[in-house]
Formats: sequence, structure tokens, C-alpha cells
Amino acid sequence: MECPKCRQQNPETVQFCRRCHTPLRYVCPACRHVQPAGGKCEQCGVDFAKYAVMLQFQAQAQAEQAHRRLRTRTSILKHIVLLPVTGGLSLLKFLRARLRGE
Repeated sequence: MECPKCRQQNPETVQFCRRCHTPLRYVCPACRHVQPAGGKCEQCGVDFAKYAVMLQFQAQAQAEQAHRRLRTRTSILKHIVLLPVTGGLSLLKFLRARLRGE
């Protein structure tokens, strides 16, 4: 396989050029189809850049959801620990606010 950038001959099994490290084949992130050019998958039509951005937003949303869940659990634990001091009023106030959606 000849590199389109530097014209170096490379074996068919390598993914990057041995001389200039240019990608020689691209793997579709959705269907794993291997093709010689990037940009859009020849088999399923997925745009590589849009797919990567979508995965990034999805990971960010999952991280934010995990952070909110951890913050809620920590807050509940704090109110339970303070139960003897506050007589349970802070826990009741917290639970009432959670039920209202605040």
C-alpha cells in the first residue's frame, strides 16, 4: 500500500505510514468498516467528526449525571449524620424539597 502523502510503500497490514505516520486506513467508529479515506463511512454513511462529537457530549452528560447522583447521596448522608443534632428537622426539610423538585 502506497502512502498518499510521502509515497512510501507500506505493507497492507499497517494502519499508519511507517515514514510520515499518515493514516492509511480509517475504521468507522459505528460499524467498524475499514476504508482508505476518512470523513464519511462508505458502508453506513456515518460522518466521523459528528460521531466523535456526539460521543463526547454523551460522555459529558453521563459524567454530569454521576456527579449529581453523588452530590445527592452525600447530602442525604450529611443530613443523617446531623440527625441527632437537628432532631431530624433538616432531614425532613431536605426530603420535602426533594419531593417538590427543588
